[in-house]
Amino acid sequence: MLGASGYLYIVPVLRFFATLLMLISTYKVLKVRQDSHKGQWLLGVIVFPILGRIAYEIYRRYMEKKEHPKVKGSTSLMVVSLFIRFIAVILLVSSFISMGAGFIRGEITGEWVSTYYDLKGNQYSDVYDVPFYDKEGNRYTYEPEWFTSGTYTDQKGNKLDGDYAYIDENGYFYYDKNNTLKPHNDSYDYYTDGENLYYSLFFHVYWEENGEMYAFGSKYDYKLFDFDE
Repeated sequence: MLGASGYLYIVPVLRFFATLLMLISTYKVLKVRQDSHKGQWLLGVIVFPILGRIAYEIYRRYMEKKEHPKVKGSTSLMVVSLFIRFIAVILLVSSFISMGAGFIRGEITGEWVSTYYDLKGNQYSDVYDVPFYDKEGNRYTYEPEWFTSGTYTDQKGNKLDGDYAYIDENGYFYYDKNNTLKPHNDSYDYYTDGENLYYSLFFHVYWEENGEMYAFGSKYDYKLFDFDE
């Protein structure tokens, strides 16, 4: 089940499809009506999907004042586009409400984490500033990205794909560049090389002052490697 922050990754996808459907709907109308400014109207719909379509309808009905045949499928696509965009708005608002409620609850109960630590005990106010270290002492910094697990930059400036980034039970960063690790007990959070356990860094990780590791997921943080074998 997705946490509050997980829905934020879905919203841009929904908005993209809503814009695409609105674009197709508008294109069908412009093609049938042989509008000479088709390119400009389509650009307007891409930048401002709803406002662009409204502007075109106002222009067609009240300024151009021409009778045109109905375009099959255009209205249906427009309705579906508006529905998808509505769902995206609901998810976005719900996510912020949920995170806000979690913050308020955390402030009241004292459970909200506002200070994060790295493996060496250094403090950070932003969880994404928490770096990782491998067994050789090399340092890796995290850069979040939309739709992916982000990237990790080593001390030489090399970018590492977050899909192959892990952390072991002792808190050391591990990069599985050859993709050799296998899911542990059918889990897609934990992986193994046959001897050691690793947590997939799909969610960022931080340490508390007592040295315990947690996966960061908005208000749904959870302690790592906290299970019985």
